[in-house]
Amino acid sequence: MNDEPAPNATTEAALQSKEEHAPLADFTLALIQAMLRTGYYAADHPEAQKSMKGLYTQFLAVVSGRPELTYLILEKRDSREITIEGYDEVALPLHQLMLKGMADLFTPKFLDFFNRWKLISFSIKADASADEFNKFVELMSQPPSGGPIREASERLTQAFVDHDILHISTVFKHEMVGRERRLPWRVRMALTRLRRDLKVLPLYKKSTPEQMRRIKLQIMDDVIRPIRTPTLLKDFLINYDLIAADIDELEESQVEREIVANLGEGMLVATASQITGDLKDLGLGETDEMPEEETYATMVRAVGVLRDIADQLCAIGSVLNHDFLEALVQQKVLPVEKLPAEVRRAIETRRLAEAFRARKDQYLDYLRKPGGGDTTKKLVVTVCRIAPDLLLRSEYETVVDVLEVLNGEHREPQLKKFYEGFAALLRQSVANDATIGYLLGDFRRQKKEQRQRLALILGFIGDIVAKGLLEIYIEADEKSIRLSTFEAMRNVGASALQPLLTELPHIEDDWGAIRHIISEVAELGEQSLAKPLIGLLYHTNAHVRHSCLTALLKLSGAKAEEHFIYALRDKKTEVRQAAVSYLANINSRHPAALDYYAAVLVPDGTNGSSESDPVLIEVCKALAGFANSSQDEAAKAEDILVRAIRPVKSKGLLSKFKKPVQRHSPQVQEAIWEALAVVGTDEAATIAAEVLSDEAAAPSPEAVPAPEPEAVATAVPSGDDQN
Repeated sequence: MNDEPAPNATTEAALQSKEEHAPLADFTLALIQAMLRTGYYAADHPEAQKSMKGLYTQFLAVVSGRPELTYLILEKRDSREITIEGYDEVALPLHQLMLKGMADLFTPKFLDFFNRWKLISFSIKADASADEFNKFVELMSQPPSGGPIREASERLTQAFVDHDILHISTVFKHEMVGRERRLPWRVRMALTRLRRDLKVLPLYKKSTPEQMRRIKLQIMDDVIRPIRTPTLLKDFLINYDLIAADIDELEESQVEREIVANLGEGMLVATASQITGDLKDLGLGETDEMPEEETYATMVRAVGVLRDIADQLCAIGSVLNHDFLEALVQQKVLPVEKLPAEVRRAIETRRLAEAFRARKDQYLDYLRKPGGGDTTKKLVVTVCRIAPDLLLRSEYETVVDVLEVLNGEHREPQLKKFYEGFAALLRQSVANDATIGYLLGDFRRQKKEQRQRLALILGFIGDIVAKGLLEIYIEADEKSIRLSTFEAMRNVGASALQPLLTELPHIEDDWGAIRHIISEVAELGEQSLAKPLIGLLYHTNAHVRHSCLTALLKLSGAKAEEHFIYALRDKKTEVRQAAVSYLANINSRHPAALDYYAAVLVPDGTNGSSESDPVLIEVCKALAGFANSSQDEAAKAEDILVRAIRPVKSKGLLSKFKKPVQRHSPQVQEAIWEALAVVGTDEAATIAAEVLSDEAAAPSPEAVPAPEPEAVATAVPSGDDQN
């Protein structure tokens, strides 16, 4: 038996990570060992050559499918650690990849190489040649020569140039930029590396112009890759001026345009949105006051970058967000006339929508009492044009106000045709895939008040949203969202409710919510909704079955008779009671109903009915309804009631000494008499008199002589027949 504890999840994850990154850890260890031996021995020494053997091949295997591998120092408050970028999507701390003993031994030695050169990072591109790779390891392994470290690092850089090491990039501590602007560390690293790599590029005089062009693009791509998030890209582009003056090879705007041209549409839009948000925070376009010099300079740089992004987006035909376009125009980044026609129309529509909202009450009053002519037509066209824009901005209150005018209860009858035409045009303008998709998605996100407005709007749009609403109901975890979704379905009508009712037993666990839905559906009075309700008659909850019977009565009336008959066998009293009541309501004369009435009112034996009093009383009321039936049917009802009211005489040797007993409680007897009073004939009155006479003539218990003990034992077979 193994008593060792099972490894926890954290341990397992760590082991799995080490296993996945084992090739990288092995290469890094071999690299550190090679640098140690090459730094100790001469480059042509057998030990040095032995340490380099196979190292480049190992590098190629590790970097396969990746652009480059970067080792860099991550400075923390109290420590420094080496991380590796380019192998995974996230940076990998070196000490987590290597086995603890190896990490403790070799990580400090690797840090020594960085420290003595004041090195921040080095990146080895995947297309570095074996000669470049081997010479780089050899040069980096040597200690800096005498003099300031800055001069030593410049000599090292020149040595890289002299040996045509084009595909390995280094960043030294004294080269770091951006500290005064408090930029994120990754942005500072990217700017610093870009400046260094582009600044060194002209020194490689052996390269052809085409090679230089490709190398420039590759440098920019390599630098940008680790900061491909909108926030970091924004900071990088706006602060590029920090390094522009040091780069003779490329103009500042050229680098920006090259970077922007190589970003995807989604990243361009996201980065531009970050910039417009910052400009808004800085107050651009909202005041005539001159900002502080530093703030103004930042705003100028931001607008310049934003203009480059906007030009690129327009060049690729991007479908831009309304808010973004409005911000570009407001901040004078793009003139309206430069935008595509459909974009200009979108901006004009936004302005019309804002103008309508500003004078909403005035326009709504006019729509309540519209005049004739062009003014009314123009207003209707405007509302239909701006409605999709309002919906896509979640401005639901304004749209609901318009719908309330269309559905007004107190409008003049002669305007009915006008409102019907207006509603048809409005529905056509908003019933498109883009708008409906947004509304259904927003329904999941909004608070209750907004969902209520959305429910009205989706109901107005109609059948086309039914499928989407059912998906929301099925997926929603919150009860409040499901109830709001049902409200929207109710507003849509039968096309949305029929599939919901069919699926309800399988998708809703809250029986209270099911009862609410059933009750609301019943109030609609739509007969087509009765059929999908039938499945709920078999629900495990009695309250649901009861509500379902009630709904079927309202929706189907007498057509639901078979379902009421079925419910007479329900195991719950309240359901059976409702079934009897509803059979009476529809004046049912079904033979199965009469059989049930007789069975419960006139049970076999003298122990009374097994049915509960509330159900029996309801049965009496149902039989009273036979008074308006045919003579034959009334006679059947009367017969059941008469037999039910007759006392039951005991059987056996002592029966003549026992008083007849009633089958039912006083409350049920009273209900039987009341029903007989309604249904009964002269014959029923005679029977009633006989029953009363029999009760009066029956001997009292005190007058009956006590039998002998042996006779009692013989006459009473069990205690069940005793009173």
